[in-house]
Amino acid sequence: MIVVKIFQGPGNQMFQVAYGLSVAKSLNTELKLDLSWYDEYSHHRQFILNKFNLNLQVATEKEIYDIVTCNASNFITYQWNRLNRMHLRPYYQRPQVIEPVDRFDLNYTKILDNTYVEGYFASREFFERHENFAKQQLTFKDAPSDINKKMIEQIRSENAVAVSFRLGDFLAYPLHNICSLQYYERCIEYLTARYNNLKLYIFSDDLNWVKTNFKTTLPTVYMDFNAPDYMEDLRLLTHFKFHIIPNSTFSWWGAELADNKDKIVLAPQYWLNPDEHVQKDAFDGKVVDFSHVVPNDWIKIPNMVEGDTYIA
Repeated sequence: MIVVKIFQGPGNQMFQVAYGLSVAKSLNTELKLDLSWYDEYSHHRQFILNKFNLNLQVATEKEIYDIVTCNASNFITYQWNRLNRMHLRPYYQRPQVIEPVDRFDLNYTKILDNTYVEGYFASREFFERHENFAKQQLTFKDAPSDINKKMIEQIRSENAVAVSFRLGDFLAYPLHNICSLQYYERCIEYLTARYNNLKLYIFSDDLNWVKTNFKTTLPTVYMDFNAPDYMEDLRLLTHFKFHIIPNSTFSWWGAELADNKDKIVLAPQYWLNPDEHVQKDAFDGKVVDFSHVVPNDWIKIPNMVEGDTYIA
């Protein structure tokens, strides 16, 4: 059994479960989830994995305890398990592993059976071995509403561009607030130089701000009819051919799950602010490379450019 701790918002949950599905399949073992984080923080982030066709179980406290402590049916087996997993095995094959935020380490795909895992695993590479399997599990359980069915048909009939703005709590943190209006202008310039008859569909957690501040001559639709059910917006995102995403794991998954084989995804060159001072403040004096988040087959558009005006 592999137990993965699930925490934070939709995009993070999807990375965590995709990682868990992949490593469990590699080991031919069962995957269970630790959802205890939501006992305390459900007011902060909603658990959303129940929206998908995931046939997963929740780990009990005893199951987690048994894995972490190497509990066994007898004392000799317990002692051997402790010696083997705690001292003889490498760090990524301990009974409990926690992915560090300050480095990208694919050794965590080499865990053993009977492991409790905690981390973000924010890269396709963490589930790439069983990518198709993981994506098949991350399909929506329920059918879309009538208005969303019509919108899906419309999106798929046009050169529709999903343009996502991540505002909200990002604005208070220089580590995250890195996608300027000029970034979006550069993305649109890239697409209009190569494709005709583009139509923008705007997704955001603050559409009023976007309506006031984002200017374009292209036909534009503001996606406001699903609020507050943002998971229906995620479903819509999976039907676009063109994607302009910010440094948002929610938007990342909307683009990743898009089923158009010719899809074009434009993403920020930097996933987090590359400024050393900002990173050291956020990561206890460390500088972190997050280039692994954006897949190599996506197009990186410059952000964090001197002279850009950042959203405030």
